[in-house]
Amino acid sequence: MTSDIGEMFNALKKKRQAKRADNRENSAEYLSERGIIFVAKNNGAHLIVEGAECFIDFWPGTGKWHSRCGKKGFGVRNLVAFIGTPSKRPN
Repeated sequence: MTSDIGEMFNALKKKRQAKRADNRENSAEYLSERGIIFVAKNNGAHLIVEGAECFIDFWPGTGKWHSRCGKKGFGVRNLVAFIGTPSKRPN
């Protein structure tokens, strides 16, 4: 019984790791497709995104983001909504 629980937790851990890796790849692609400028750090685990007013630290594996202006959130779609489309950003 104990080994069954251990196997379940190991399987769950591997699934979560795969999901985070998938998020890292897809989030960078999602931002690029929308013309949003970013710099990848730590093999894509941390993205520094150029926002309309300030830079935004984004961790695509978990979806967490924190703008250097003080706004926080989760999810790449919410991040894009916060930034706005590049054509709407001031020059």
